Amino acid sequence: MPRSPSGAARPRRGRASPPRFVVWAAHAVAFAALGAAFAFWGWLAVSGAGTEAVRALQQNPSDAPLEVLSAPTLLWQGAPAEPAALARQLAALGYRPVAARPRAPGEYRRQGSALEIWRRAHQGPEGPVAQGFVRVEIARGAVAALVSERGAVLRSLDFPLRLVQAVLAAEDARFLDHGGVDPVGVARAAWHNVVSDGPLQGGSTITQQVIKNRVVGADRTVERKLREALLAAFVEQRVSKERILEIYLNEVYLGQRGPVSVVGMPAGALFYFGKNERELALPEMATLAALIASPGRFDPRADPDAARGRRDWVLGRMAEVGFVDRETARAAAAAPLAVAPFADPLDPAGDVLDAVQRELRRRGLEPQPGPEQVRVHTTIDPALQEAARGALAGALAELEEEDPSRRPLEGAVVVLDPANGAVRALVGGRAGTRGGFNRALDARRQPGSAFKPFVALAAFEERGALPSTPLADEPLTVETAQGPWSPQNFDREFRGPVTVRQALEQSLNVPMVRLGLEVGPRDIAAWARRAGFAGRLPGGPSIALGTGETTPGELAGAYATLAAGGRPRAAWIVAGASAGSPGVPLPLRPVPPPAAAGVDAIPAWLVLDAMTGTVERGTARKLGPLLGGTRVAAKTGTSQDGRDAWFVLVTGRAVVVAWVGRDDGGPAGLTGAGGALPVVARLIGEAPGALLAPLPGPPEGAVEVEIDPETGGLAGERCPTRVREVVREGQQPAPCRAHRSFWQRLFGRDGTGRNAGGERR
Repeated sequence: MPRSPSGAARPRRGRASPPRFVVWAAHAVAFAALGAAFAFWGWLAVSGAGTEAVRALQQNPSDAPLEVLSAPTLLWQGAPAEPAALARQLAALGYRPVAARPRAPGEYRRQGSALEIWRRAHQGPEGPVAQGFVRVEIARGAVAALVSERGAVLRSLDFPLRLVQAVLAAEDARFLDHGGVDPVGVARAAWHNVVSDGPLQGGSTITQQVIKNRVVGADRTVERKLREALLAAFVEQRVSKERILEIYLNEVYLGQRGPVSVVGMPAGALFYFGKNERELALPEMATLAALIASPGRFDPRADPDAARGRRDWVLGRMAEVGFVDRETARAAAAAPLAVAPFADPLDPAGDVLDAVQRELRRRGLEPQPGPEQVRVHTTIDPALQEAARGALAGALAELEEEDPSRRPLEGAVVVLDPANGAVRALVGGRAGTRGGFNRALDARRQPGSAFKPFVALAAFEERGALPSTPLADEPLTVETAQGPWSPQNFDREFRGPVTVRQALEQSLNVPMVRLGLEVGPRDIAAWARRAGFAGRLPGGPSIALGTGETTPGELAGAYATLAAGGRPRAAWIVAGASAGSPGVPLPLRPVPPPAAAGVDAIPAWLVLDAMTGTVERGTARKLGPLLGGTRVAAKTGTSQDGRDAWFVLVTGRAVVVAWVGRDDGGPAGLTGAGGALPVVARLIGEAPGALLAPLPGPPEGAVEVEIDPETGGLAGERCPTRVREVVREGQQPAPCRAHRSFWQRLFGRDGTGRNAGGERR
């Protein structure tokens, strides 16, 4: 301590205390600084996540679903159509029948053989398609007249005002006023839940719910709830209310049907009411808004009383906040729930999705869930696909009931358009094959007699044979590496002389083996591969009986080559792909060209012409009454011990292949006529217009002649029986020498002035 010169201590001068208000002010500044520091820290912690949240809300969801769409149903004057089938397809697509003329999208009326439809707006393979009215008049299985009226194009996210108001009243009435978090709403909901016995109310705003669904997840923790609130307040400063509400209305969860979630108001409107969201009445809008709180508890199909109570509460809230007047709310509450029954969906098409995925990979595109919705347009006819699924399931059930030892049977159906190779239907198993074994594409089985037409094709190409060429149906023994082999017909009988046509019609084994021996296994295999076979083909004489291997899809492609005049067709199922709206085309490599080289048009046509007798006189006679006189080609096929049953139908419009058998390859006692033909018969019964059309006439360079079926020669005036035959010009057979008069035999003339000793080339 400093001292005075005298050495005595000098006393310290006293310091006055600051006024109390100064202390308070200092404390306030300190707390403000501390608060600012915490706020700055919070901003640093939130801003990064907030920026990401804003980006997430400004874009479409990162897991936007991939849509795989069937081919559009095209109607034009003369197009095949059946009123009942078209009405079923409309119902499956969520269109609803009305008694009066349709006035709104999604309605249709059937009047006898005519349908009036108000088509919904939709995204087609080539871009948006407007809504509009159309009247379809159908006569004798075809469209006789079309009258249409074009409607305005609707934006997909343009929701009706009343629906928006119903959702706001139910979930966040102060949405337009708060900044992402609504303390008033939280307090009101808490008080209501304490004092009321009514439905529980939540305090989360729509913005918070969007943040929960898009960004932070649904974990039930305090930390998650705090992050949700902070991010909601953050994004509200940077994302418009309209965008937030748009996301909510399109992504809100509204229920479940099996593995499929009902997400978004458009899906909810279709699922519960069979309508477009713009077609809903006020009570229906309130019902959808009521579901948001608890889709399971307020499901109008599962618990109508609970659903109605919640709906009426929503209507009351709409009146309470001023969206509707009390009288309108009371009138809507008096309306019944009027929920649509479950529509039978079109085929779930797991096998189609599998085929689509495979083709997309081959063509250089593997779309993944992303911010822009990707649409893949396919060639599948949805009504035909559904009919094929039902035909297979029904036929298999009947076969198993007939003989329980056959269980479990499986099958596949493929329908191709021979004009271009487009796949119109593909069923890979009775229960669908998504992620499993697709029998239509993967099951390699023996085709049996379904291969015989390709033996005939090789004979026509290599040896100049004709459908009228005679063959011997007599006992035959062939020496093979495994020892002597004596083929037998299915009925173990012999018929003597037959023609190639008769051998195909009756599916005779012995004559076809003789023809195969004449051509040779190597040439048979070569011509089969030119037509489209890619599987294993044996090198011995049994090749003529179909002991190789093929898949239903491959067999359909080979027959499509015949139906297309010998030009091979690469089967394809993807018509195009697009992303976003209005739909920017995605690059796809062209459909890979077929590996097959093709065959000549005339032999291909001769094979099909010979197969027409299978329905008229042969192993597929029972199919005849379903065809209405339409000239078609067909072939049955059965492998050893009835393990595989095949049926092939070729028309001017389609190639249909059906296979039935057991996955384990065990004997099933099946035949092509008894096992696979019933599948196609059912399919024709369900979709005749999509399948039946007469085969085309003979190609250029073919001429029609009359043949004596007993000798295979050109029929003369004394031949007792004549049949029509088509041959290549210049390839006419020699005149019949068995039915000649004395003078014809003496002078070597056939009665027409021509020499009877010509040779057949």
